[in-house]
Amino acid sequence: MAKLAIIGGGISGLAAGIYAQMNGIESEIFESHSVVGGQCTSWKRKGFHIDNCVHWMLGTSPKKEIYKVWQEVGVIQDPGKDIISHDYFLQVDIDGVKAHVWRDLNKMRQELLSIAPEDRKEINNFIKLIKKFQAIELPSLYPQEQMGFGQIMKLLFRMAKAIPAFAKYKKLTLDEYAKRFKSPIIHQIIYNYVPKQFYVISAFYMYAMFSMGNADLPRGGSDTITNRMRDKYLSLGGKISVKKKVLDTEINDKKITKINFTDDSSIEPEYVVIATDLKVAFNLIGHNYMDDNLKQAFANTKTHPVFSNITIYFAVDCPTNDIPTMEIFNCEPYKVVDREHNVVIVNNYADQPDFAPEGKGIIQILMVQLDDEYQYWENLYKTPEAYKAEKKRIASEIQQRLEKHYPQYQGKLSLVEICTPKSFNRYLGSYKGSYMGFIQTPYAPKLVHHGNVEGIDNLCLAGQWLQTPGGLPNALVTGKFAIQRLIKRFHFADKFRQTN
Repeated sequence: MAKLAIIGGGISGLAAGIYAQMNGIESEIFESHSVVGGQCTSWKRKGFHIDNCVHWMLGTSPKKEIYKVWQEVGVIQDPGKDIISHDYFLQVDIDGVKAHVWRDLNKMRQELLSIAPEDRKEINNFIKLIKKFQAIELPSLYPQEQMGFGQIMKLLFRMAKAIPAFAKYKKLTLDEYAKRFKSPIIHQIIYNYVPKQFYVISAFYMYAMFSMGNADLPRGGSDTITNRMRDKYLSLGGKISVKKKVLDTEINDKKITKINFTDDSSIEPEYVVIATDLKVAFNLIGHNYMDDNLKQAFANTKTHPVFSNITIYFAVDCPTNDIPTMEIFNCEPYKVVDREHNVVIVNNYADQPDFAPEGKGIIQILMVQLDDEYQYWENLYKTPEAYKAEKKRIASEIQQRLEKHYPQYQGKLSLVEICTPKSFNRYLGSYKGSYMGFIQTPYAPKLVHHGNVEGIDNLCLAGQWLQTPGGLPNALVTGKFAIQRLIKRFHFADKFRQTN
């Protein structure tokens, strides 16, 4: 068997390992952290389960290619038990007026028309666009360059309903599109919880996937995804070494010949997949190997910005079944990093009973942090007391607004955890604390990187940064694609095996 070293044990690294083992390639994953999972992570705090990743998972509909990949890596085993489905994706509450992103789009249309009859024309068009975008497919069976003419034509045929709408709206941001509506509640539905400079296609796509059952939740959250992929990989004979942080690599004759670790150990692999944050990857091999497209993406924060979150977790001293699974409500303005916020974004984990002790609940607050706000957290972290004080201040501001909006929780909320963009950077090496890849904006074409690095023949990259806007599905498929590319390049097998 060929010997493959996989650097990074996140979702892309685990996927690469699984498909390597399926195809007779002996592999070992080297993870710098004490556990695998990367951004798909969770931990325990004060008796509560903190899930810092999954808000929805693309690929829960058997109609889509990526569903098969989730099955192959062991995440979806029994759809009836493994997937949590809701009637609505999101509730928005503006001054007591409530609207929902319903799975039933006709119901959503009627509700929005009753709230904002003045937006009738745009509402009808919005619902039609969501229906059209149900046809969009994330190619998951083969990397783009390995697809034959017939496969490409079949893919385009399946997406035919969405292509004209995509061409028409791809140059609009969320903010530009939202301004077509008069209703502030519809503005917030369009913004959801992502930066306003995201291109509007992301909203159409997100709601289209949810409405057709392709964006539900895995029962058990991040733990289910990571643990099942880890177990699948180990069952196929793969090996995992944790607390193995790479110091540097040695490159000779266009090959990585040696990987040195911070514990003074080293390995000499035949082949390498680096499945890390892209900045980390090029720190290991040298930024001189970064191609011009990636250099331009990192250099231009208008065309390729990134974003992060502040995530705050509150324990609730009672069950939380009486509030929505996800809600955005407006509130008295508050400031974070000199930017005013006037909404609170709440994720409620009541449908994940193992996340809180019996009789209690846990809720997560999401607060978007923009590209240029990261440096504030980087600087503040250098003064530990000031960093802690600011986190405490923000949590207090949010708690006040939660107790006003949910009066039944007054005196029942207590802070469990708060993470900043610097937290993501410290624990995961994330560039500017980003938990996804580059934001897809209207100012640049979609970034799809082939994973090959010119000048290093035995290396292939994987990870969410290779395909905007990143996230779990892109991490998954690029891990798979890395193995398909290595097999094609080195002729390991006559045919790529996608099942064990």
